[in-house]
Amino acid sequence: DVVEVRRALEGEVAALAAVRDTAAQRAAIQAALALADASIASGSATIDEDLAFHQAVADAAGNPQFPRLLRHLEQYLRDAMTVTRRNESMKQEFITQVRQEHQAIAAAILARDADAARAAAARHMHEAGRRLHDSDAPIRRHAATAEGLTP
Repeated sequence: DVVEVRRALEGEVAALAAVRDTAAQRAAIQAALALADASIASGSATIDEDLAFHQAVADAAGNPQFPRLLRHLEQYLRDAMTVTRRNESMKQEFITQVRQEHQAIAAAILARDADAARAAAARHMHEAGRRLHDSDAPIRRHAATAEGLTP
């Protein structure tokens, strides 16, 4: 599944970004995080801001294959993220968790702490998988209720 692939990829990408990023890439990570935070604060958090943050981290890893791979995976990421976003709209704490996880990844990269960046990204992917799994039941209940079925 795509979360498993991301779990293997994102930790190493974040660790490399922590040691290879340029000043411009660091600024891009901060800008992407600020944009995501602003969209969350306004209640309009979208998948685009989330993906832009991850793309900024991939760009900072210093290997052009990482951003290419992330762009390729984006079609699958959008599907998974659409499911989790629906659940997040029902559970505000999920949005808060995603925001905190992104902040931890960015803070570790900006501190140039590769081990902490790897751990923060791995934790984020672990939690993303959990949120995707947890989203299944509420989404099914919501869809069944909307269709007039008993969940």
